[in-house]
This record gives sequence, structure tokens and C-alpha cells, in this order.
Amino acid sequence: MVQLKQVSLRLKSVKNIQKITKTMKMVSASKFTKAERELVSARPFGYGPQKFYESSRLVSKVTKEGDEKAKTDQPTEVSSKKAEDKEDEKFKRIYVAVTSDRGLCGGVHTGVARRIRRNLTTRSADAATHKLVCVGEKSRAILRRTFSENMLVNVKDIGRIAPVFKDASIISAAIMQSGYMYDVGEIYYNKYFSPVKYEMTVIPFFTKDKIESAPNMTAFDDVEDDQLECYAEWTFAALLFYALKESAASEQSARMAAMDNATKNAEDMMRKLTLLFNRTRQAVITRELIEIISGAAAL
Repeated sequence: MVQLKQVSLRLKSVKNIQKITKTMKMVSASKFTKAERELVSARPFGYGPQKFYESSRLVSKVTKEGDEKAKTDQPTEVSSKKAEDKEDEKFKRIYVAVTSDRGLCGGVHTGVARRIRRNLTTRSADAATHKLVCVGEKSRAILRRTFSENMLVNVKDIGRIAPVFKDASIISAAIMQSGYMYDVGEIYYNKYFSPVKYEMTVIPFFTKDKIESAPNMTAFDDVEDDQLECYAEWTFAALLFYALKESAASEQSARMAAMDNATKNAEDMMRKLTLLFNRTRQAVITRELIEIISGAAAL
């Protein structure tokens, strides 16, 4: 029979866990409201460069709503598609995983790392032509097990406070100063749609040389090399800032839902443990009464 003291200690432990998860849910709800409000002002930083890539035909333009998911899952580079097929080994890529240092938010970070790991495996990526940039400890902890040689830059202390454009600028500057010359890059992040929905999304970014060789670049006015290089660097920082904001909102909404589910599960466990405790206590009382009655009858 279950010990009454063990059930009592387990019930007390579950009650303490429920208090923690309930508090974390309230904190996440407060942070989520702020993140959702800041995301509205950050989205133009991401929509502008993506619209430029579509206008210059660096990426294929989405014509139907049904094709939007396919485009976000795997972006298509129009200007470099044939070159990639013919010289895949020489085509250099950089993968930016946007996560954070904090957990307890479901599979938000795991989905980003899983998608990068699948793409690296599918492309038979080697350490020389495919590099990883892990924003946050969660993605680094998952990817370093199998792709430690591909690591280029690791960024810590992400997720404690709301990201700002300065954070994106520091990350982009660290990548530029690393000395790795890539042809095209991909940012993997979680795109926020609603408090109960987010999707793993991929957006490409390009270097100055790729922008210059865009098929429809002649539609724009002549731009000097230094200005185009500055614009390419700013575009990368803007897309990274947009991805950080989208990821922060998705993370807080997922953590809020996870803590809500944990609180409900703790409540169910408390109800079952309370029932078990009452039954165990009643069994103990009944057994003691039987012993007393048996002793009195024996006399």
C-alpha cells in the first residue's frame, strides 16, 4: 500500500509546481503583450528588404496565397539557381538560427534546429562551404553535437530582454568581421501569426555581388558600390532585427501556452493525488479500527 507520507509530500510538491507555472504564465502574458506591440513597428524592417528582393528578382515572387507557405519554407534564388545546381560544392551558404537562451516554451527552438539540421544533411554540407550562426544557446546546444565544425559565430544572452536594432547590428557586424565570404545566407526563425499559431520560416539575404547581378537590377537607378554595400549590410541587419522580433513574440506566446498547459496538468495531478490521499488515509483509519476491535474481542 502507498505510504501516506509519500502521497502527502508528492501533493505538496505538485502544489508548489503549480504556483510556479501559474506565475510564469502571468509573466509570459505580460512579456507577450509587449512583444506583440513592438512587433508591429518592426515588421516594416523585414517587409522592405523582402519586397526589394522580389522586385529585383533575387527571389521568386509569390502570386497566390497558397504558395506563401512553400515560399517561406524554402526560398528560391532566381539569379543563382542554375549556378547552385551545377556547382553546388562551390556555392557557399551561411545559416542563421534565431532562438534564445531560455526554454520551457514547447518546440519553438527545436523546430528551428531540426530544419537547419535537415537542410545541412540534404545538401551534404561540409565545414568549408556551409557555416552556422547560432543566435541563442538553445540552437547551439542542439546543432553542435553533429555540426560543430560548421560553427562560425555563437551569440549568447538572447531572450532575457526585448531585442533592439542594436543587437541585430552587433550580430551582423560579428558575422561580417568573421572573414567568411558567403554567396547567400538564410535566416531561420519562427514567424508569429496569432497567440496560438507560429510557423518556422526561412528568409534569404544576399551579399553586394549577388544584388549587383540580380536579373532586374537594371530597373533601379545607378547606385555606387559603397552605397550598395552599405545597403546590403543594412538589409541583413534589418532582416535579422525583424526575425528577432518575430521569434521573441512566438517564444512568449509558446511559453504562455506551455505554462497554461502545465498549470492544468498540475491541477489534474492534484485532484488525483488528493483522491489517493483520502483513500489511503481512510484505509489506514479502517485498518487501525479493525486492529482495535480485534484486540478488544480477543480479551
